[in-house]
Amino acid sequence: SGEFFGKASEFTGPGTLSYSLVLLKAGTSRCNFRSTTQADFDLWQVDENGKMKKGRYPLDVFYNCPCKPGLGSTTDFVTLNTADKGGYTRYKPNDPAYGGTAVAVDKRTNKFYLGFNIKSTLPDGGLPDFEPAVVAFSQDGTMEWWSRLYSETTLTAAPTPANRVLAVSEQLNSTPDQYIDGLAIDYSQPAEQANLIVNARCHGNNVENFWKGNTINSNPSAKGFQNGFTGSNGNIHYSWIGKLNLSTGQLKGSTYVGEYNEGANNYGPAHTDPNLSGWPDPNQGWANLNTTRIKPNTIKVQADGSVTIIAAGRRTITTANAYQKMPIPSTNLVGTWNEFVRVYKPDLSVPLYSSLITGNWNTTTGAGGGQVELNGFWKTSNGIVIVGRQKIATGVIDMNTTGVPAWGSSASLGESGVLAFLTASNIINPNDGTTAVKNDIQEAVSIYPNPVQKSLNISLSSDIDNVSIFNLQGVEMYTKTCLGKTKIQIDMSKYEKGVYLVQLKGNNVVNVKKIVKY
Repeated sequence: SGEFFGKASEFTGPGTLSYSLVLLKAGTSRCNFRSTTQADFDLWQVDENGKMKKGRYPLDVFYNCPCKPGLGSTTDFVTLNTADKGGYTRYKPNDPAYGGTAVAVDKRTNKFYLGFNIKSTLPDGGLPDFEPAVVAFSQDGTMEWWSRLYSETTLTAAPTPANRVLAVSEQLNSTPDQYIDGLAIDYSQPAEQANLIVNARCHGNNVENFWKGNTINSNPSAKGFQNGFTGSNGNIHYSWIGKLNLSTGQLKGSTYVGEYNEGANNYGPAHTDPNLSGWPDPNQGWANLNTTRIKPNTIKVQADGSVTIIAAGRRTITTANAYQKMPIPSTNLVGTWNEFVRVYKPDLSVPLYSSLITGNWNTTTGAGGGQVELNGFWKTSNGIVIVGRQKIATGVIDMNTTGVPAWGSSASLGESGVLAFLTASNIINPNDGTTAVKNDIQEAVSIYPNPVQKSLNISLSSDIDNVSIFNLQGVEMYTKTCLGKTKIQIDMSKYEKGVYLVQLKGNNVVNVKKIVKY
């Protein structure tokens, strides 16, 4: 009955603690993600793509003053809304409470990254909006940088006086609702050079939106597979992938993910990549798009930096090496709603693989499509394992199947599960998968026996400098610092039966192995 702010272990009542969550409040005395000094509030800094932004913290943009700790639960929030004030671009908050939608932890450094969006109000007319932010933290929880994922101003240098409200021509308000749907760590490079992969989404389109794939300040020659929005369909959702440097937040690359609308025209010429099989180049022409959503918190990065997604779209672009293809628009065959898997090159310039996974449909009428839902995937050394289900509750769908194992079925019935393993020569990588050696960290020579009852033996290479054991709740049960090649023996008899994780640290990276205690 009420709200308690603090650690769960510090709760003393009244009553019992039923559940806990991360609840952030900007317009209260907590001052989450807001400056508490005038100097921080007035700070001008370069954003992640070369323009200027104001405020040390991401929510300063909604207010005309620093936060005042201890002043009261809603003082700033109520004052700004009743007085019709706002921040330096005239944005206002529309709700003082919000929460995170995605989180990622760099297992090499224990730095972590949070994505969220907050309900806001547009400067003109008071229409509702949602604004995103990605925030980077050090190991101890200190904020290191934050990113809006689009530019807030046209300025390339701090204005004078620095704390003035911007002229309308200098503001870059982004009117579409924007959300963070997923984050992932790129382990293909050393920690200081690696990237945070951001999956964001926009509802609608306007002049200012997520950074385009061909306007990268740190890499002027960069080109995304889909640099920006095309066509005139405004009331749709479409996704975006961006790469931000883990250490600085600087934008390194991006692409939109918005598949074509059925019956679109104004296509551009065929893409020059032969693996695109004659599909129109998304960066030429002005074809209408349709709603395309990457599944939330499913985006993954492979050992070479390539990015894999599962998503839902309409006239989805597929590659020549796809298992199930969408007809190219020039064939005059009708497409269908579908869910698909796609692997992008590390620089996001082109798909290496893009395949539908859906039931067969009538290519004259479009009937029968959209029957399969994809829920998750894992990239192995030889391909992609995908799980999903038939969406219709009763009946059978006509679906391409091949190589069905003895325990499987070629025919669906009701809400059957769907399991697929898709492969192509250009996505095979022995460094992917659960048994791969990542980032030059060498595996332990051996961990045995597994399952274990009493003594667990671990023979280590010279690259391992720390061994820890955690239970599945994340509680550390054992830790030992090692120097050079060695062999250690751990008494597991004192631990309860169950699954444990052996964490091996070395060369500033981490490997985790699963063991079973019986």
